[in-house]
Amino acid sequence: MPLKNITPFPPFTRYYRPNQHLTNHQMKNSGGPLKKFPNAKAAVDAFNQAQAALPLPDFGDTKKTFTHLSDADLKHSARMFNLMGKSWLTDIMATIGVPAVKLGLPGAAYMVKNTVYRQFVGGTSLVDAIPTIEKLYEQNVTSILDYGAEAKSTDEDYNNFMKETLRGIDFSAEAPAANAVVVKVTALAPDDLLAKLNDGNIDFDDAELAALQATLKRLDAICAQAEKRDVHVYIDGEESWMQNSIDQLADRMMARYNRKKVIVHNTFQLYRHDRLEFLKASHEKARKNGYRLGTKLVRGAYMVKENNRAEAMGYPTPIQPSLEATHRDFNAAVRYCVEHVNEISTCIGSHNEESVRLMAAEMQKQGVPRNHPHLRCAQLLGMSGNLTFNLAADGYNASKYLVYGPVKEVLPYLVRRAQENTSVTGEMGRELRMIREEMMRREK
Repeated sequence: MPLKNITPFPPFTRYYRPNQHLTNHQMKNSGGPLKKFPNAKAAVDAFNQAQAALPLPDFGDTKKTFTHLSDADLKHSARMFNLMGKSWLTDIMATIGVPAVKLGLPGAAYMVKNTVYRQFVGGTSLVDAIPTIEKLYEQNVTSILDYGAEAKSTDEDYNNFMKETLRGIDFSAEAPAANAVVVKVTALAPDDLLAKLNDGNIDFDDAELAALQATLKRLDAICAQAEKRDVHVYIDGEESWMQNSIDQLADRMMARYNRKKVIVHNTFQLYRHDRLEFLKASHEKARKNGYRLGTKLVRGAYMVKENNRAEAMGYPTPIQPSLEATHRDFNAAVRYCVEHVNEISTCIGSHNEESVRLMAAEMQKQGVPRNHPHLRCAQLLGMSGNLTFNLAADGYNASKYLVYGPVKEVLPYLVRRAQENTSVTGEMGRELRMIREEMMRREK
């Protein structure tokens, strides 16, 4: 339905935020302009000192983690993570379940929607996702809206993704329960175009590249609307053979729309051995050209694909030599962004407890307020709730990446989530262990 028919969205009436900035005229009419208070700085300093004295978040507190879940929801999550620990089931989902849904076989979509879809996806549409978004916001967790369309290849598909993203921006502007949208450049442009332009500097004025000009128009429409509505845009990272093109597009948008404040964020994948230096170079570039850098820090998701392609084509892999090297660079990037918090706006997208704890410790060490607008931590819906909800409960900016879309559209995303959870050790084993601990706590 057209956005104008549902603005503001009915369930968000109590969260609706009209323009809250008063003009000088309005302030005079309400009793005069705001006065300078000599003790204001002292009050702020005292508040910051009080925050610095607080203990760091306890990510083992299951009561904080699962307070938003009913007993039935908790049992459903336990079943899901237990099932995903069985590799043969996830193999069946990838090889049989996906084709069954795409072919519209009876019961296939229903089965997916009531299992892994329910765990990791907010809803079939933005309106359908409202109850989930609202439930998160009740715990001071905002939603980063991620329309789950993947593998698109026609202009109609690209334009539809743009329109859905614009709708997400308008939604976020009216409802503070959502604060950002995700942009997949691969959903706005052909993969082969991005790969073709990847090896050099893009001539954005080349009128002969019609596909490039169309891509620019779509991305610019999104970023312009985001700036107008004061909503953040997170540009997703992709494989290395098209990432340089995406970096250049992101830089162009940041140079245009991050002049006064940060709107556009580029993604830095620290499982690549060159990304820490690229982060620092991007910061210097932003300084030199008079705009602010927006970042999203992640480890990365295409390691096997990247290594296989590099080996097959005979070039050095862009991937770190070890997991330890990835952790080292990721944590160094966290420190760098916290250190330059007034110049860099950062979303730390991590399910790694050590890295999230490091963020909190560095903020405390450097006297950065927990709710500083340039620092946010985010995890995927349905995963690592002990990080998201426990941070939010302790006053940090915390969000969930909320994927939404029809079952057919989000299938590739769901398969990846299921495959990530086939191991019951490490990060994913922690999910099931904490759920069971909370279930036992509630039974006492």
